[in-house]
Amino acid sequence: MIINLENKIATGNCVLVVPIFEGESPKNLKELPSKVSEFFAKVKENKEFLGKKGEKLYTYIEDKNLPEKLFLIGLGKKENFKYRVAKETGAMIGKQLKAAKAKEATIFLPNEVKQFITEILEGLLISQYEIDKLKTKFSKKENHKIDKVKLFTKLDKDIVEEGLDKAKTMAGASDYIRDLVNYPSNIVDAPYLANEAKKIAKENGYKIEVLGKKELEKIKAGGILAVNQASRKEPKLVVLEYKGAKNKDEKPIAIVGKGIVFDTGGLRVKPGAHMDEMHQDMAGAAVVLGLFKVLKKMNIRKNVVGVMALAENSLGSDAYKPSDIITMLSGLTVEINNTDAEGRVVLGDAVTYSIKYKPKSIVTIATLTGAVYVALGHKYSGLIANNSKIRRELLQAGRESDDLGWPLPLHPEYKKAMDSKYADVRNNDKETASAAGSSKGAAFIERFVGKNDWCHIDIAGTAFTDRPKPYETFGATSSGFYMLLRFLEK
Repeated sequence: MIINLENKIATGNCVLVVPIFEGESPKNLKELPSKVSEFFAKVKENKEFLGKKGEKLYTYIEDKNLPEKLFLIGLGKKENFKYRVAKETGAMIGKQLKAAKAKEATIFLPNEVKQFITEILEGLLISQYEIDKLKTKFSKKENHKIDKVKLFTKLDKDIVEEGLDKAKTMAGASDYIRDLVNYPSNIVDAPYLANEAKKIAKENGYKIEVLGKKELEKIKAGGILAVNQASRKEPKLVVLEYKGAKNKDEKPIAIVGKGIVFDTGGLRVKPGAHMDEMHQDMAGAAVVLGLFKVLKKMNIRKNVVGVMALAENSLGSDAYKPSDIITMLSGLTVEINNTDAEGRVVLGDAVTYSIKYKPKSIVTIATLTGAVYVALGHKYSGLIANNSKIRRELLQAGRESDDLGWPLPLHPEYKKAMDSKYADVRNNDKETASAAGSSKGAAFIERFVGKNDWCHIDIAGTAFTDRPKPYETFGATSSGFYMLLRFLEK
């Protein structure tokens, strides 16, 4: 889709899209041809279209000096027009144009949407995402593509172009994350993700470090090695460094992502009903990669370190077993009493490795527990922290970006529940495993954080959906990306 700014409305075989606020007077559409404002006045008088949020009216125009089709879309009340509504509006426009098989459109941007140009255009772009990229000509239906979108507005050209550039950058990263999470593990395995990190580093001039099995054995990263030991593929620990702060020596924020490319549950085998979804267990690492695609382009003024623990929790005679005691990179010993609680184990090593960069704070992101879905459903990610300030900032970033989080407790009792009789810590509280599971999973990770400020984002309920938001499609959602990006922008 080509999007550009135009100073006139196209004519002929195309669609004119006019967003209208509830209660808008037809006189306020003076930038548009009189026939459009007259039509709006008529349908408003007849109460056929009032500009209410999500209201749509699609019609034909018989005038050779205008586009053939007109699409009115309601924005709701001006005071309620915020980030989420703007993004949903863009998506509704995109989906309507696609359904109508429009090849070309002109979108009118009224002055009142000045603050939300990026969100409208990003919604338009991400609404075109398709999940069928691996289908062939034998089964793939031809997806309609919108060729050109022209933006008609009296707003300052620089403001609109800046908003458009940002929308393209963010939508591209979101689509990239969704592809990684949607693709199966026979394509997206640990080496594949490591290679993606190398490409991103090369494109942006980032420093990168990739540790394979030999390097992990050398540093004694026992957590990642244990989880991966039944897999034929090498595990990886990948570190990306971005220096965006004015002071290049400023302490970085460490974003640590779980990258389990397939999770069978190990010898604690997962139920068959959901086994096919377990290629999504690398969504945390995908978010880290998505962030590093945009940090430089968006000129984020912070130093950021991204760490990804990449492994496969497979089955076989070499698989790690319940009752195993392993030694982590930190030196802590861990009793394994649930091989399906592997994400926290690899994150323990990744967090330990991130500390060598002396971070200002650490954020871990993972599809960590089914318990968070039970507690919060698919609308909210769970946030657990040892520092209320960083959690508060992330929650606010989530509210501002419609990437919602909800605080969960890190009670001393949950921490104590992770004590082991045989080792320093155990990876699961088997006595009361069904109670506060997400908090207890985070309590395990906290053992490796040391004195650093830290917050964990559990995206197990939000990373993938069969009930998408208006601007999403079935499948991966890129959950956590917008929250973290907004957090880093501040």
